[in-house]
Amino acid sequence: MSARSEAPIVTVMSRRGIFAVCNMVATVLLPLSAVSAREFSVLTYNVENLFDADKEAIFEDYAETGAPNDYSPSKLVRKLQTIGKVLKSFNGGKGPEIACFNEFEMDFTPDSKVVDYDAFLGKYKSTTVEKMLTTGLNDEVRGLPVEALLLKYLSDEGMTGYHVAIGDDKPDFAALALDDRKIHKKGHKNAVFSKFPVTKKRSHPTPDARDILEVTLDAEGHPLHVFVNHWKSGAGDFNSEQSRRFNARTLRGRLDDILREDPSADIIVTGDFNSQYNQSQAYPFMGETGLNDILGSQGDESATASAPGFSLYNLWHELPAEQRRSDHFAGKWGTLMQQMITPGLYDSNGVQYGDNSFSVVMLDGVNTRTPLRLPRRWSNAGAGGGASDHFPVASRYRTVEENDKNARIKPEKPGTNNGQAEPLSVGFEALQPSQVGEFLADAAKNPAAHIGEIFLVRGTVAGRRPLAVEVSGAKFLLWSPDVDLRKRMQKFPTGSGVEFLAELDMHKGQFQFVVQAPQWLIKRPEAKSR
Repeated sequence: MSARSEAPIVTVMSRRGIFAVCNMVATVLLPLSAVSAREFSVLTYNVENLFDADKEAIFEDYAETGAPNDYSPSKLVRKLQTIGKVLKSFNGGKGPEIACFNEFEMDFTPDSKVVDYDAFLGKYKSTTVEKMLTTGLNDEVRGLPVEALLLKYLSDEGMTGYHVAIGDDKPDFAALALDDRKIHKKGHKNAVFSKFPVTKKRSHPTPDARDILEVTLDAEGHPLHVFVNHWKSGAGDFNSEQSRRFNARTLRGRLDDILREDPSADIIVTGDFNSQYNQSQAYPFMGETGLNDILGSQGDESATASAPGFSLYNLWHELPAEQRRSDHFAGKWGTLMQQMITPGLYDSNGVQYGDNSFSVVMLDGVNTRTPLRLPRRWSNAGAGGGASDHFPVASRYRTVEENDKNARIKPEKPGTNNGQAEPLSVGFEALQPSQVGEFLADAAKNPAAHIGEIFLVRGTVAGRRPLAVEVSGAKFLLWSPDVDLRKRMQKFPTGSGVEFLAELDMHKGQFQFVVQAPQWLIKRPEAKSR
C-alpha cells in the first residue's frame, strides 16, 4: 500500500456539512450582512518538528547523525513540500492570507538569522529550496532558520506576499546540557506568515511552554490582533495542568489589557493549547483548568456575539460534537488545535468573522491516509514522509467598511456549550480486516514508505524479550499501548503463528507493529506459561 499519487482530496468538516473538492479548500460563502472589502482565511497548523539543517537540535534524531532513519536536508525538503501542499489547498493555490504555525525549530545557530526577508528572497531568486538543500547545500544554507526556508519554498510554489513574524524564544544551553527530564527544554517557537503587513510584534514568555506570539496586522487599514500559543503538553495529566494555568494567565492578562482599552478590539486567539476545547468537562478531576476556567474559552456564541466585552468564543463549537477532532491519543480524538474569537469580530467595524466557517482540513494522501482518517504524522524513516500528528484548523473572515461597532451580526445556528463531554473514540475497536490491506513482501522490503498505515499482518513470533514477529523474512517489534494486551502477547510462544491488525510505526530506530486494541488480535496462539 502507498499514498495516492493523484491530486489530494480535501475534506472540509464544517457545520454546513462534510464535502470534498479537488485541489482547494472549498470557500464558505460569508453572509452579505455588511459591505465586504476583502475576505481572507486564517490557518492554524502544528507542523510537527519543522527543523533546519544546521545539525544542532534538541532531539537526537534531528541532529543528523548520519543514521538512515535520522533527519537530513533531503527530508527537510519533503517536509517543506508537504506543508506547501496543505497551504496550497487554500485560495486556488495562493495559500491562506494568515498562517499561524507551531513547532518551528528554535534557531540554535542564531548567527545566521535572517532579518530582511525580501533581501533573502532576492538573494536566492535564481534557485529553489530543493536545489539549495541538495546540490547547492553549503554551510550558509545549513544555517538558515526554517521560517526563511519555508518562506522561500512557498515563493517557489507561487505563494508569495507573506510577511513573517516569529517568537523571540532563545535556547537555554545550560538547561539543554543537563540530563534531567524534569527540566523543561525548549526546542520550538511559534510563527505567523501574513499577507497583511505586521505593524507590531510581541513575544510573551510563559512557564514550561513556548513564548506566546502576539502580532498586530494591518487588515485593509484595520488592526487585527493574533495570538499564537503552544502550551505545556499533557492534556490529560493533572500535574501539567498547573503549567497550563500559568500559560492561560499570561494570555488572559494580555487580552484583558487590549479589551480594557477597546472592548470591540478584533482578536483571534489560536494555536496548540494541549487542552481539549472542553477541558473542564473532559477531565473533571483537574479542578481549575487553564483553558476554560482561567482563559475563559467557552461555547455560548450568542454571549460573545451580542455585545462588546471580554468573552472568548471557541470555534470548535461551530461543528457538531462528532466532528470535533484534530489529533488523537490513547484511542480517543482530541481537539488540541483551536481558534477563539472576541466580540469585536461580530460587529460591523474592522474585521468580521464568517459565521460557521470554521473547519478541519484533511487532505487524503497528504495529511491523512488510513481507513480511520487519522493524522498522518511525520516520520524520518527512510526518505522521510507524512505530515503532522495534528490536523490544521481554519476559519474565514472579512474586512468591513461600515465602521459601526453597534451594528452586530446575528449568528445562524449559534454554537452552544452543549455537546459531547467525553472524548470521542477513534474507532480502533470497530476496524475490520476487510478495511485494510495485507502486509506483504513488498511492504516488508520497504517499511519506511508505509509508516502510519494500518495492515492485516500474518507472521511468526520471533522473540519475546523484546516481543517481535517475523513477516516475509523481515523482523519487526510487536507492541500495544493496552497494558493487558501487551502482557498477553508477551506470553506467545516463539515460533507460533499469529494474525493481527497493526499500525506500522518506528521505535528507537526499529520498525514495529502497534496493536491498538484487543479486537485487532485475530489469531491468538496459546500462551506459554512462564
